[in-house]
Amino acid sequence: MTPFRAPAALAAAAFALGIAMPSLAQQGPAAAAPPPVQADSLKPAALAPLAVRSLLLDAARAGDRLVAVGQRGHILLSDDNGRTWRQMPVPVDSALTGVFFVDARNGWAVGHDSVILHTGDGGESWTLQHAAPDWELPLMDVLFDDPQHGMAVGAYGLFLETDDGGRTWTRRRIEEDDYHLNAIIAPTPDLRLIAGEFGMAHVSRDRGRTWEAMQTPYEGSYFGALAVGPETVLVFGLQGNIYRSTDAGATWTAVENRSTAGLLGGTRLSDGRVVLVGMQGIVLTSTDQGRSFTLEQRPDRIALAEAIEAPDGSLILFGQDGVLMTGPPAAIH
Repeated sequence: MTPFRAPAALAAAAFALGIAMPSLAQQGPAAAAPPPVQADSLKPAALAPLAVRSLLLDAARAGDRLVAVGQRGHILLSDDNGRTWRQMPVPVDSALTGVFFVDARNGWAVGHDSVILHTGDGGESWTLQHAAPDWELPLMDVLFDDPQHGMAVGAYGLFLETDDGGRTWTRRRIEEDDYHLNAIIAPTPDLRLIAGEFGMAHVSRDRGRTWEAMQTPYEGSYFGALAVGPETVLVFGLQGNIYRSTDAGATWTAVENRSTAGLLGGTRLSDGRVVLVGMQGIVLTSTDQGRSFTLEQRPDRIALAEAIEAPDGSLILFGQDGVLMTGPPAAIH
């Protein structure tokens, strides 16, 4: 089968739900220096009473707070384990595809138009650090080692790096091809892994200074990656494919999955269980570090982009219809 070229963390769902992706002919220069923030064509996100029910693509913990991001620049905060949410003002209405907090206060969100947003107060306010709408390249994920050093990855090999907390971002090329880079994780203090399309995984053992491209046994797209042990990682994506490595990507083993629905996000819970979610309401759970999974499917078949553990231990799902609680329904005010 021809590999599916879709760069978002919720790539398959994004296509189904009408989020525009760039064409190859629209990609920016391969190694151009990033321009000053281009915000003239961008406008602030509108505050929407039903934002909690809109498409949400990623979520993160900021201490005991939950932060979710999604379409039209929506950023939502919850301080009660996901029961109620409030939408925050955001300077852009670009779709946001990834969010990461390095501590309870410092976090970054990335998305379309090569947007990078920063908060220093736990998500209460957001400033625009980078935007390049002319590139027409979405960023898909972001990772920080500490409040100063971070990396953001995206479509057609887009890789941005900062050493000053995001005040400046440098564009790098870490591969010869222009494959989409969909997810980046840090299994150990020094190890970094990027999952992408065409079955490619990129591994760095020096905090991102140098990278090695590794071809996995699968030739389709991976939409997510998850660390489940010091050098044990999972990559997952198109048609429900899951691969597991216990040596930081040097070798890979296929993990059986009875579903062929695309897998888009996942988390490792505090009790050690691993949860993966995806299209058609699929929820996979593992109690053995990803060696095997049990399958559940939501009756509503709603596409799920991410799962996160709330401070009280409950599991919250995010996706096509916004926040999906495992407990009481979510509300927004």
